Amino acid sequence: MAQDEYDVSDIVMGVRAGASFNHFSSAPSSNSILIGPTVGADVEIFVTKKFIVDVDMSVVKKGARKMRFDNDEVKIKDYAHGPYDYKLWYISTSYMGKYILNKNFRVYGGLTLSRLFRARTKDHTRTDRSVNIRNSLKKGGVGLTAGVEYLYKNKYYIDARYTWDINRLPRVTGAKIILDHSHNESLALTLGYRFQLF
Repeated sequence: MAQDEYDVSDIVMGVRAGASFNHFSSAPSSNSILIGPTVGADVEIFVTKKFIVDVDMSVVKKGARKMRFDNDEVKIKDYAHGPYDYKLWYISTSYMGKYILNKNFRVYGGLTLSRLFRARTKDHTRTDRSVNIRNSLKKGGVGLTAGVEYLYKNKYYIDARYTWDINRLPRVTGAKIILDHSHNESLALTLGYRFQLF
């Protein structure tokens, strides 16, 4: 049951769903935004009237679209310069602190730990060619997350969060040649609902 104001030590849960807008930063070539779904849930613990400790778990699709390579080194067999789409699925857990600005707005920041469970790339020069690249990329990652939340009637909310992964994507030599210093970068916009557990 939602209430007008939560007390210290209250525990509140939220569920949310929406879209993430993703691309590779520090990539060796330009790439376009990949839009993917994201769903998640979090638990808030009210430490004080103004400060919340939040643990969040989500599933998110990251990656990039239409990435081209102009370097002659970047060739896999007879597949040349692309463009390529990269679709990467992660399970993420975030540990954050939230500050309550007023009854409607909150700001927050913290660390996000991610685990890659599916990764594929598609070569647009060969329409049906889709390749599993999970073993070529780092399975785990650490990201910096910051966001803002708008809460309505203390239960409905809109959440906007930006995450930049500290880790570089490639793990093996071939992936390092292609992706070089690429990092995941994403902006997630979601709608959610909160309710008190305890």
